Amino acid sequence: MKALLYSLIFIMLLAFGAQAQNSIYRNSLGIGFERVGLDGPDATGNRYLLRYARHFRNDRLVLIGDFGYVNAPNSRYLPLTNNVYVRGKRRERLTTDATFAFDFISHSRHALRLGAGPSLWYRQDELMGPSRYTVLSDGSVTNVQINWVSVKEFNYGFNVLVEYEHAFTERLLASAKLKFASLERAGQSSIYGVGLGYRLR
Repeated sequence: MKALLYSLIFIMLLAFGAQAQNSIYRNSLGIGFERVGLDGPDATGNRYLLRYARHFRNDRLVLIGDFGYVNAPNSRYLPLTNNVYVRGKRRERLTTDATFAFDFISHSRHALRLGAGPSLWYRQDELMGPSRYTVLSDGSVTNVQINWVSVKEFNYGFNVLVEYEHAFTERLLASAKLKFASLERAGQSSIYGVGLGYRLR
């Protein structure tokens, strides 16, 4: 959390000292699609986003609100087997990220932003509890009895963002981003994706 606080202070200091570009737009709306890694090597899902951004200091400092839905497969490995997996209900997340970002490029068509901020995600998972199964000599499995444990909870944490944005026109925007989120019991998520946006006055 100290690293997050120092990052926010650094971004704010940069923003107040920045030479502003000439912009008349103070708000933007957008949609996005991202790939989100959860806590397993194969646990990668899709996140669909709605975004609102408020632009300050003539677009050099941006407060971003991302609201998303994540849906991912739920595969669990059975130990001591020949790569046998079982599947539970699909994993879901309702996500809210607030990000304070600073633009390092003073240009009307290009933006390269670094940001950080708090995150609040609601997760709905099925975790594999104590289970029974028989492993045969060839590594196959029989008599599988899985005890699935339902988890529904809110998790608070932080996010870090690196984003490039290009303005095709004065209002139409496209972006590509890398993101990292760390969320208490829900673990860490690596994220990459793209988005489209539209500037408003």
